[in-house]
Amino acid sequence: MLKKIGFVGISVVVGFILSLPVSLWASNATGADEVEALRDEIRVFQERLQKLEKKQAGAEKTPRMKAYWKNGFRIEYDDPKNDQEYKFRFRTGIQFRYTYVDTDDDILYNGSPTGKNVDHTENYSSFSMRRLRFFIDGTAPTPAWKYLVHLQLEPQSAVNVHDAFIQWQQWKEFRIQFGRMKVPAFGIEYWQSGFGQNGTDRTIFTGDSEFDKDLFGNRIYDFPGSNARLRVGGHRQKNGFPTGGFLLYRSQGFNINGYLDMLGQKDFLTYWLGVYDGRDTRGYNNADDEMLYTFRLGMNFLPGSDPKGPMGSKAFKNYFAQSDYGYNTEPLASLILSGFRDKDKTGTSYTVSDDPAKGFMGTESGIHDIENYGFSGTLLFRYLGFSSDFEYACEKFIQNGIDSETWRRWGARLNLGYFIVPKKWELTAKLAYVERLRNNDLEDSIKSGLGLVKLNDGFAVEDNLQQYVLGINHYLHGFNQYITADICLNKRHFDEVCAADAAAFGLDPASFSKDPDCQDDIRFRVMYQHFF
Repeated sequence: MLKKIGFVGISVVVGFILSLPVSLWASNATGADEVEALRDEIRVFQERLQKLEKKQAGAEKTPRMKAYWKNGFRIEYDDPKNDQEYKFRFRTGIQFRYTYVDTDDDILYNGSPTGKNVDHTENYSSFSMRRLRFFIDGTAPTPAWKYLVHLQLEPQSAVNVHDAFIQWQQWKEFRIQFGRMKVPAFGIEYWQSGFGQNGTDRTIFTGDSEFDKDLFGNRIYDFPGSNARLRVGGHRQKNGFPTGGFLLYRSQGFNINGYLDMLGQKDFLTYWLGVYDGRDTRGYNNADDEMLYTFRLGMNFLPGSDPKGPMGSKAFKNYFAQSDYGYNTEPLASLILSGFRDKDKTGTSYTVSDDPAKGFMGTESGIHDIENYGFSGTLLFRYLGFSSDFEYACEKFIQNGIDSETWRRWGARLNLGYFIVPKKWELTAKLAYVERLRNNDLEDSIKSGLGLVKLNDGFAVEDNLQQYVLGINHYLHGFNQYITADICLNKRHFDEVCAADAAAFGLDPASFSKDPDCQDDIRFRVMYQHFF
């Protein structure tokens, strides 16, 4: 009760009690003396009260600072006199992973510096630091200004600044974000944090992460063998065509975003509208006046049980995490639509050559325009420990060079999870399907930059990629500390290059496989994550 009354309120009560004896004595004096005594007491009391109020006001405007630990090391500084409030948080994320791959020995490496091909007969076993990151975030000089800096430290040639942006967020309905960041469009799986995956990593829909080098120093990705380039960053060929997953990676620019309460529901609608340098760009200046334009629109049509709404910390975490770790007791669902348009210039295009050592791929020079369009749709669902992410994406790439070319690609993924023991043990299943070139043939494989695949009996054309994953997760302290393990079947289907197609480009039909088999690689991974 005394805490609720406050310092000034207690002073008033004490002053009143102290004034009672004086008042009782004044009642025995004459009327004039009584009035004068009361006036003196009131004047003294008012002066005392004013002094106490000034003292309390001065205490309230004294700057305060505190340091503590809560999901990261935090420092907070509050300066009421200047209306400033600073918040700083430092976090570290570590992922240590072991991988074993039983590889398909039907696949050869081609394009080595010596021009030789090597049987892919060696299985793959490796310990790796999948992620080692530093995060710094907070607000300054008021809660209306948010900042984030994200550093990549896992074994690289240099420290890499992944993200560095500022967001003005005076109102949740209209916010402005600018700097370097993940581009908020075209796919949710990549938007979901690498430390918020309910498994050892993302699927081939975005671009899986296993890589090594062959005997000649060539980097190999995901599906060991030639042309299996599945990457997150650096997934574009020199002609601009993306051979990795369905994502825009990171770039420099700005977006406006916000959450809108509608139809009687908190944060029913969320949106991002952005302009950036381009797709998968670094910190350099844009080479021309063309830009990347993006949009993302999310409709949270089932609110779930989180009192903060579908965008709250126990639900989707701004669409940043997988699984239903928050264990929603009411259904939670969201439909997310994204799209982009990108135009650029490049000085490289690919052409068909007669050199088998280079996979029949040659290059041509000449500045020309390229255009890139994409669309994706995602349905997220969470309820009683069950989670489901279904995502579809399609993309068109137009090359306006000497020969005008148009290529299309598409993919889909399904991520399922269920907590057999809430917030402790989760079973997962992930499926992904990708056609990096629709209706692929010899000419499209070479001119797009995707390339041919070298098998034991000759070259073949890639048809599609498939991935099937079963896993189990044990959460020690949520995503801050957990262990995950999974087993995966990676499949790659091929099409035969017919003799007529080879002859049309003056190529020897004997260089191509007559009956290409599928590539099947079996992979086991276990990973420990510590995020603090």
